[in-house]
Amino acid sequence: MNCMKEIYGVVLCLFLLESCNGKSQKDSQAINAIDWESKTEAVTPQAVPLPTLCNIEYMQAGDSFILLQNDKMEPCFTLWDLSDSRHYFSFGQIGNGPDDFLTTANLVGGQRSRAFRIWNDNEIRTYLWDGKDSLSCKRQRMNKKILAGGYQRLHALNDTLYCGYKLLPHETGVELLNVASGEIYDRIGVDEGYFEDKSMPYDLTFCVYQDKLVVGRMRFNQIEVYRIDTERMKILPLFVINYKGGSPENPMKDGACYMKQINADDACFYMLNQDTGRPGKETYIDIYTWEGKAVKRLKLDALYLEGVLADDVFYLKKFTDDDNLYRLSVGGGK
Repeated sequence: MNCMKEIYGVVLCLFLLESCNGKSQKDSQAINAIDWESKTEAVTPQAVPLPTLCNIEYMQAGDSFILLQNDKMEPCFTLWDLSDSRHYFSFGQIGNGPDDFLTTANLVGGQRSRAFRIWNDNEIRTYLWDGKDSLSCKRQRMNKKILAGGYQRLHALNDTLYCGYKLLPHETGVELLNVASGEIYDRIGVDEGYFEDKSMPYDLTFCVYQDKLVVGRMRFNQIEVYRIDTERMKILPLFVINYKGGSPENPMKDGACYMKQINADDACFYMLNQDTGRPGKETYIDIYTWEGKAVKRLKLDALYLEGVLADDVFYLKKFTDDDNLYRLSVGGGK
C-alpha cells in the first residue's frame, strides 16, 4: 500500500510539473519562421532640413517635438518643433558646473509628453519645455547602488520606478529598479558568453511602451517581449521571435540582425535593423503586432543609424547626412 502511495505521489508530481511547464511554454511562445520576402516593401524617406547645426548621437520623441542629443558638441541638446520645422530651442554646455552636462549624459526614455528627462552624473533632471525659449528643471538624486550598477540606458515608468539596461563584462540585461532606494525588483539577462572566441557580454537594444518591454538581442538575433507588472514588480515573458536559430550558446557570427533601435505605438512595435550579409549597406524597419505577428518589412534606401516614431511618422538619421532628418510615414504599421 505504501509503495502504491509513493508511485501515486510521483505520478502526481510529474503531472503537476508538466502542467506548469506547459503553462510556462504557453506564456512565452516562440515564433521561429517568417517569410520576409513576401512582406518586404522598398521605401524612400523624404529629407527634412534641420533648422540648426547638429551632430546627432541619440534622438527621442516628445509631445510635438524631437529631442536631439549632440555628440561632444555645444549646445548639447536641441528641441526640434514638429509643428514648425523651422523652430528649435538648443541648450546645455559641457562642463562641471551646476547646470552643465558631462559628456556621459544620457537621454532617459519615458512616456511622450512636454517633459523629458536627462541622466547626468548622479542625478536625473526632469525638464519641461514651454514650446518657445524657456525650460524649467527639477532634479532627483540617484541612489549610489544604481550609480554603481553598470547601467547604460534608463527608461522611467514613473518618478522612481525605472527599467535599466545593464552592460557589464559578465552580465547583460534589463532590470526593474527603484532609482531612489536602489532596490532591484526583477531582471532579465544573459550571463557571460562567447563571440568569435572572445569573452564578451551580449549587447542589446530595448524599448518600453506602456506596460510592455521589448528586448532585441543583437548577437543571437532574438526579440523578446515581456509585460511589466508594476503591482507585483515582475517582468513576465510573453513571446520570443527568433527566425535564424541563434542562441546564447550559438551566437550569430554571420548574418546577425544588427538591431539598432526599437519604437512602438498602440498597434505595433518597430525594429530598425540591418538584417543583411552586407552590414552598413542596407537598413530595414521590421513591423510586428503585439501578438508577435510580422506585419511588414520596410526596406530603406540607405544606411540609417537612429530613428524615432512620432504620430505614425518615423524621423530617421542617415549615416552620411548631418543636415537633414528623413521622414517616413508608417500609418500605424499597416
